[in-house]
Amino acid sequence: MYQIIIFVIRSLLKDLFNPLLVDLSTVKPQIYIPSFYLYAIVFVFAFLASQWLIPQSIRFAHRFRLVDHPTLRKTHLKPIPILGGVSIFISVVFAFILTILLLNRYPEIELNFQIVFGLFSAVSLMVFFGLKDDILQVKPLEKVIFQIITALFVIISCGVRIENFDGLFGIYGLSSFLSYTFSIFVFVIIVNAFNLIDGIDGLSASIGLISTLCFGIFFFLNDLIIQALIMFCYSGALTSFLFFNFKKKLFLGDNGSMSLGVVVAFGVFSVITLTNDISFVNETGFLTKNSSIIILALMSFPLLDTIRVFFVRLLKGKSPFKADRNHLHHHLTRLNFSHLECTLLIVTYTISITLIAVYFSSLDITKHFFIMLFFSSIIYLVSIISKIKTYNPNTSNL
Repeated sequence: MYQIIIFVIRSLLKDLFNPLLVDLSTVKPQIYIPSFYLYAIVFVFAFLASQWLIPQSIRFAHRFRLVDHPTLRKTHLKPIPILGGVSIFISVVFAFILTILLLNRYPEIELNFQIVFGLFSAVSLMVFFGLKDDILQVKPLEKVIFQIITALFVIISCGVRIENFDGLFGIYGLSSFLSYTFSIFVFVIIVNAFNLIDGIDGLSASIGLISTLCFGIFFFLNDLIIQALIMFCYSGALTSFLFFNFKKKLFLGDNGSMSLGVVVAFGVFSVITLTNDISFVNETGFLTKNSSIIILALMSFPLLDTIRVFFVRLLKGKSPFKADRNHLHHHLTRLNFSHLECTLLIVTYTISITLIAVYFSSLDITKHFFIMLFFSSIIYLVSIISKIKTYNPNTSNL
């Protein structure tokens, strides 16, 4: 039965799929690479899969009480299902498998399934660990230890890590020990950053959507098929999720925000690893100088918010993992912006700061870093304005 279903699907889509490949051959044998239309269809596959699966997940969550209950620290007034991460991951896997079945008609296309196994295994583990955290409230130390294990799994199985600073602060190559240590540190920071900004509707998923789209376009331009497919699958599923999230029908939960952080961290490490690979750089013209700084700009909001919140908590003698309402998105809500308006403002900031980073990418990397640090730090004005308004209630609203 399984083989019959596959045969029917492949037969129906045969005529549609042929134009989605570009013939690069000038001599035999033929060489094909997927065109951008294929990735657009992958995006749609994941979107439609999520549109069907999420309502089922919402009903399942209500039935088994897998919901986030209202508290004094939270803004929602009724229990909201927390299976966003599970729904997104299953949709991604479904869309990815369907695409791979279609690509099997073209054995000339090389697919690196080691990356698929490594990343999807790590994401699935993080989804289920995050779900455990959503239900049982895992201790911060246990959470960090599991994130370190996941980081090692991704770094080793996918072969991606930060090996070179590309001259930033005069530092180039790192020793293996420093490379692994720093990569794990960055991985854990990114995962926690996406977890910590998931405090208002749509924010974490929107930043994840922008990131996966950017990574997907980069991988597409450089003919990295597996990486591009994964990123566009996630982009489609996240777009679908946002429709439900803004209507307060489904939350990402820790299972969603942390697993999304794993995917984004993989994208960050992949871009840095590839752009530092001399042989790869020589084969493609779709690379940009100072890619690590551009990635920092893309990640600037979650990273700067996490650094700020951790620093403030430590100054107050509190655990950096103790939840509060001192995040930048909380300060925006105190300025009477709705969740949708806050998310749109932060998304606009993220796109703008990334474009500025691209514009200045021809500069020396250290100068580039400090210029972007200056521009991105402007986001901290949000907390200052919010505190001024708090101390002066009569201050007019923005």
